[in-house]
Amino acid sequence: MKVPGLNDSDIEDLKRQPLVAKISTASKKGNIRITPIWSWPDGDTIMMNTFEDSRLVRNLRANQKCSLLIDSKEWPYLGVHYRGTATIEGPNNDTDGIAKAFAKYMNGDIAAATEYAKTLIGWGTRVYIRFKPARRVTWDFRQ
Repeated sequence: MKVPGLNDSDIEDLKRQPLVAKISTASKKGNIRITPIWSWPDGDTIMMNTFEDSRLVRNLRANQKCSLLIDSKEWPYLGVHYRGTATIEGPNNDTDGIAKAFAKYMNGDIAAATEYAKTLIGWGTRVYIRFKPARRVTWDFRQ
């Protein structure tokens, strides 16, 4: 028996929710790291934003292959697990872009998201990560 999957519309709805995604990368030595991160859809890719000097960015610069999981927090569980590649992009310290992306995690409050973006930038340089899915597996326990 196989668990029912999500249709494309359900996947897009899931990606727009304020869920914490998990991205898995490998270090140069092959050690696996899972990083929780905020994400948002951008066409056929998924974007994230993090510190330029993070282990996540260092791992991706060494090896673009990664996987990304976006799943619900409560029953009935549903989610999508992607395999693909990710690239690091600028602009660095893009306050407006970060705020626009993070607002969904802050009840749509763009002013609060802007202040949070400024705080993060004050702690270090921020960069974007663009994830390009190649394969996916989905599940939907609502059915």
